[in-house]
Amino acid sequence: MKLSERLAALETSPVPAWVFDLDAFRQRWANARALELWRAASREEFYARDYSDMSASTQARIRGYIEGFGEGKSAEEEWTLYPRGEPVTVKLFMSGVPLDDGRTGVLMQGFVKEKAPDADLVRSIEALRHTSMMVTLLDGEGGILLQNPSAQSTFGPSAPFHARFEAPGIAEAIVLAAGAGEIVSREMSVTTTEGARWHVIEARKLVDPATGKTAILVQHTDETSRRGAEQRADELSEALDLVERQKREILALSAPVLEVAAGTLALPIIGALDERRAAEIEARLLPMITDRGAERVILDLTGADVREAAAEHLTRLGGAIRLLGARTIVTGIPSSLARTLAATGAANLDGVVLRRNLREGIAAARKGSG
Repeated sequence: MKLSERLAALETSPVPAWVFDLDAFRQRWANARALELWRAASREEFYARDYSDMSASTQARIRGYIEGFGEGKSAEEEWTLYPRGEPVTVKLFMSGVPLDDGRTGVLMQGFVKEKAPDADLVRSIEALRHTSMMVTLLDGEGGILLQNPSAQSTFGPSAPFHARFEAPGIAEAIVLAAGAGEIVSREMSVTTTEGARWHVIEARKLVDPATGKTAILVQHTDETSRRGAEQRADELSEALDLVERQKREILALSAPVLEVAAGTLALPIIGALDERRAAEIEARLLPMITDRGAERVILDLTGADVREAAAEHLTRLGGAIRLLGARTIVTGIPSSLARTLAATGAANLDGVVLRRNLREGIAAARKGSG
């Protein structure tokens, strides 16, 4: 039997009735009063209307009803419809009806409210339905009285409040604290239809306007993206700290300070001698000269990658060593640096002793010629 044949008894009903197909975003059947309500020129025109621009929250709300229809439930709710763009407040009674292809459609019967509704109330209801914040109203025992579409979509239309939390007792603790007058605010992991998410949960006590009894208003906001960004920032900071520590360790390996004789420190410099490297060497070497009472410091440049600015860095380092009362012995000066030193007039390095290699430098230190 076709859908139109099964609903023939409603054709002459004074109550507007129509069938909506959520999957196709189309109306599948309507009686004459529904066509009047929706200001449709004909059934064909009404059935051709495309409702695919329906908001995600409205879709979630209707899908939740359809799931309930499979359990024998029906729904009763006040909606604001917009036939031809004009708002009409309707008391809707909704139930499931099999479509011609076996899927479930929504049979809606609407009673138009003759008295104009309170504008603030209607706007508040629409805002609650369309907000991305998940809003749940509980009774004093933690049972769900109402969920907005965002909450239904996030947790499922029939999931109990305690199912949102993995650890037992959390839901009860929230209800107990809020019921005692505390404003509860916590950030925690919750279980949703999409898996674990991080939510900020706020709960507070209020009076149920329908019964006058205690109710608990619970609001969830999803903070998963922020938590992820903060975690990535922390991981990046840790990675940068690790890189910095590794640089310092590499520096210590590439410029180790060795005590090669009594009162003599040797610093073989391997790699580039640039501004940053020279500063780091000074920061490690100068305190050691003072701590160990060194009288001579050998700077070996055999493995150093010296460039044009190296002469300036070397001169500055030698001057700092001299100010601490120690003498400087420089060994292994490459020809490129020798030419730069000669060109700048700093070939004598202000009394620095020069030797061809580290072995000769150590020998000079032991003889006291340094």
